[in-house]
Amino acid sequence: MTKLEGYLKQFVIQFSGLKPGLHEYEFDIVDMFFERFNIEDVTGGNLHVNFLLSKRENMMDFTFKFDGKLHSSCDRCLESMDIPVQTEKELIVKFSDATDESNDELVVLGFDAYQIDIAPYLYEFIALELPLRKVHDENDCNPEVIDRLHPENNESAEEDETPSVWDKLKKLK
Repeated sequence: MTKLEGYLKQFVIQFSGLKPGLHEYEFDIVDMFFERFNIEDVTGGNLHVNFLLSKRENMMDFTFKFDGKLHSSCDRCLESMDIPVQTEKELIVKFSDATDESNDELVVLGFDAYQIDIAPYLYEFIALELPLRKVHDENDCNPEVIDRLHPENNESAEEDETPSVWDKLKKLK
């Protein structure tokens, strides 16, 4: 068993021997998790997860509380940055003979199931927490990169001496 497989084993919850009621788990999601799932734009992270499992006769309710940060790169200057994550997500697991009723909020398992791998669900929850646009505060971006990308904002930028295509077209009028 590789180190990654050993790490991911903690996310497989064996519920068959658990008595009905509340069961609490804690674990940390670290860079190894992101190696396995390759979340786009995330280079790593460190999230602490409190996980509460409420087991009943024919269903289970999972509540996940995430607290930590993800490592990514700024969309503006491409420097590394941390994205804070503090959220709570819920997943309901139902036992049934028909296992094709699963959707985003409900997972259906057969009556013979004895464990569930929650890592793919954690991946989805984390991916949903990424903002559409990941940028530093304007003063935290790398000024050298910003100056190269936007020379018009730089007072010392030299004017382009070669005429643009539009200037040539204007002369044809």
